[in-house]
Amino acid sequence: QQELKDMAASRPPSTPMSKIERAPTLTPGGSSKSKEEKIFVTVRVRPLSKKELAMKDQVVWECADSQTILYKGPPQDRAAPTSYTFG
Repeated sequence: QQELKDMAASRPPSTPMSKIERAPTLTPGGSSKSKEEKIFVTVRVRPLSKKELAMKDQVVWECADSQTILYKGPPQDRAAPTSYTFG
């Protein structure tokens, strides 16, 4: 049983196939034939290291939910609040 836990811990995180949405795309020229694109985006937000904390660095990205990340950098670095949703 410990081997199963070790194997599970060594695998990278993944999205269950039931949660993956598929979007048809048109072929060049506007043909009605469609194909399925598979684009996977993975974002890992890690805690700041001791060195980063000592340098007064701040976390500027936040995971709002499993499909949305928010940029929360200093006001001079951004024109308006920005969020990206992957679905």
